[in-house]
Amino acid sequence: MSSTHKSATCILNVLDLLLRHTIHGLTATDIVRATGYSAPNVSRYLKTLEETGWAERIPETNRIRASLRVAQRAVNVMVEFDRAYERLNEIKNRITVKP
Repeated sequence: MSSTHKSATCILNVLDLLLRHTIHGLTATDIVRATGYSAPNVSRYLKTLEETGWAERIPETNRIRASLRVAQRAVNVMVEFDRAYERLNEIKNRITVKP
């Protein structure tokens, strides 16, 4: 596995962990304990997630959580599914309607 691929995998693992703690977030230490990644690597992964808008700090606690961007993307996926469902129903109705 290339180092770039490994880093991407680790970042996605951290994001997945953050998604399971959206309300209260996690500390970097929590993430180190949960993943076994080194503290410097976790800091780098979190910085990448924050800089790209996928994670944010909770101002009151300074803990880190997945950002609202994740929820926005989830809503986009649901909307796309709804559109696909409507389109399939439309096609189904055209096919099954008897003259």
